[in-house]
Amino acid sequence: MKKQITFIVGLTLLTCNTIYCQKNLVPLYEQDTLEVSDIKTTHLLFDQKIKYLDVGSPYFVADTTQQMIRLKHIGEELVDVRSQISNLTVITKDGGYYSIVLGFNRFSNNLTYKVKRTKAYVDVVKKEANKDKEESAIFESICKQLDRHSNNKLRIKNGKSGDIRIRVTGIFYIKEKIGLRLELKNESPIDFDIDHFLFRTKLRKRFTKDYLYQERVIQPINICTDDFEIIGEGQKKVTLLFDKFMLNEKEKLSVDIFEENGGRSATLNISREELLKPKVI
Repeated sequence: MKKQITFIVGLTLLTCNTIYCQKNLVPLYEQDTLEVSDIKTTHLLFDQKIKYLDVGSPYFVADTTQQMIRLKHIGEELVDVRSQISNLTVITKDGGYYSIVLGFNRFSNNLTYKVKRTKAYVDVVKKEANKDKEESAIFESICKQLDRHSNNKLRIKNGKSGDIRIRVTGIFYIKEKIGLRLELKNESPIDFDIDHFLFRTKLRKRFTKDYLYQERVIQPINICTDDFEIIGEGQKKVTLLFDKFMLNEKEKLSVDIFEENGGRSATLNISREELLKPKVI
């Protein structure tokens, strides 16, 4: 009898703990089931870029491109109940949280959905998004300030050969950031689409063979343009922002520009002495 009483008390405690825990779970909202086919593709369109995507079942597959999700059923084991339903979880760049129930319907007619903004947000992601937004506003302000200034004393340019000519038209120091303005000239009638810039430290001259040197890549924190095409025989000015950095006495800064889907490139070297004499704003 004593053992039976102990069992009942333990069960009661377990039940109370379970009920107590469930009081902390608040359903976001009532959900309709999104029907997905194995012979058609369903598309979901979001207002923001997608940061996180998860599908709860291997019978449903999803992939994402920027602000769109493509959904499809694999079409296998259709008689198995487990293949008929699943869930989709999405977190967008601004922290928006979406939980969607998925169901199988081979002949579903609705194939494209515009997903409304959610009231539920992931705080950590939202804070990161707000921080990125604030940084973007700061960078935009700095870019506008740099547009109003010039540094005509600079005469740094690459060699005469090559399709792309590079000239440094400004080195600036503003709010503990270094700004570097490049003037790019396309000497070919074929448009040049910039794939990426590469900034790295190099030795000014070669030392002994046993001298070890590790190059450093200096990443820009912002590029003051959204257009990376230099039309044939045209010019473009590009300003890049960096966190404050400096070279040592044996180094120079190498600037490389590479073409998207092409074989053209160009290189320019900037001395430590020039970097030490920026225009202070």
